[in-house]
Amino acid sequence: MSGGIAVISVIVPVYNVEKYLTQCVDSILAQQFQDLEIILVDDGSTDHCPEICDGFAKEDARIKVIHKKNEGLVRARKDGMRLAAGDYIGYVDGDDWIEPEMYKQMYRVLTEQNVDVVMCGRYEDTGNAVKQVYHGVPEGRYDKEQLIKKIYPGMIAGDTFFDWCIFPGLWDKLFRRASIERFQMEVDDRLKMGEDAACVYPCLLNAESIYVVRNCLYHYRQTTASMVKRIQNYHEERLQFFLLYQTVRNSFEKDVSIYDMRGQWIKYMLFLMIPRADGLFDGYSDLDYLFPFPGIKKGADIVLYGAGTYGQRLYRYLQDTGFCRVTAWIDRNYIQFRKWGLPVEPPRRLKDAEYDAIAIANTYAESRLGLYYELIKKVGKDQVHMIDEALIFSGESMKRFGLSE
Repeated sequence: MSGGIAVISVIVPVYNVEKYLTQCVDSILAQQFQDLEIILVDDGSTDHCPEICDGFAKEDARIKVIHKKNEGLVRARKDGMRLAAGDYIGYVDGDDWIEPEMYKQMYRVLTEQNVDVVMCGRYEDTGNAVKQVYHGVPEGRYDKEQLIKKIYPGMIAGDTFFDWCIFPGLWDKLFRRASIERFQMEVDDRLKMGEDAACVYPCLLNAESIYVVRNCLYHYRQTTASMVKRIQNYHEERLQFFLLYQTVRNSFEKDVSIYDMRGQWIKYMLFLMIPRADGLFDGYSDLDYLFPFPGIKKGADIVLYGAGTYGQRLYRYLQDTGFCRVTAWIDRNYIQFRKWGLPVEPPRRLKDAEYDAIAIANTYAESRLGLYYELIKKVGKDQVHMIDEALIFSGESMKRFGLSE
């Protein structure tokens, strides 16, 4: 490290990820950019993560370890920030890993282009399946005027439900410390969901410039455990969403003179809430149709198409309640889902299935529409159902989700 002080501080929150932690830390140690420190924040892990962290610290002086009681991801990141010595801040989650050139590329771009934030594409790793995912804006530099004209109008959500412009993750970005520290420290410690968005979007709204790199440099690991968690306490779940909604909305209200992000924030909240509607939509089980598919009535036999986060949650709800009977659960990536123990079948299963309706369990606009047009060519429009955007944004739905004023 130059003069003994790291240029980049990489903050790694660690909680019960012993299976993946070595790969994660090894990928940071293998960076082509070596002038960095790695801060491992052991957030009260109950597995072997504490020993793994200490072992790494003994081998490399650039590694610092914090052992603390479990207080959640927000506090772990704040504690890492307090210890960090670098002028630039990066984040890596303890179950992910990064490409060897990630910080070399991002530091070079950030300093040469003189921007506050640089961000890259990512690989989504689902078992053996790997998908490249990019931010929804062209590669390049954006100064404040361009941010206002080209980025902020769709920074969180575009016109359709739901498409991304800038992803909310902290981990696919490198920040100038002065641009991120205040917003990280202002995130409410009680948040257990949406923590990244609560920090990243207010930071970007106040940034003077950013740079978007198209290269995929970060590996975001998806497992069935990370994608779907059963709602244990519906009351606590509702409180969490209300807290997230209100705290970030309050932040946006302070900066409304820069750009009014409040409408996009509602879209983001609904994007998170739709898969959890059984616990967050007041009167969900009393409806005579499967929200948000008004054409699918209670008691119908359905094919559930999609086994991502939304599909898994919806399948679990239907299995638990019998609201509708799932005659087939289909996804193109069925092989990986089967490895996770989920009864997902290949698309060819559709031709033999008996059903009243096909429910497309996908909240992403582009992939949902593509699948819709593909299916209606095969079976016609009457039996294929997408989420109803008009229903989602209706006054009644907003009230039942607790998002109306």
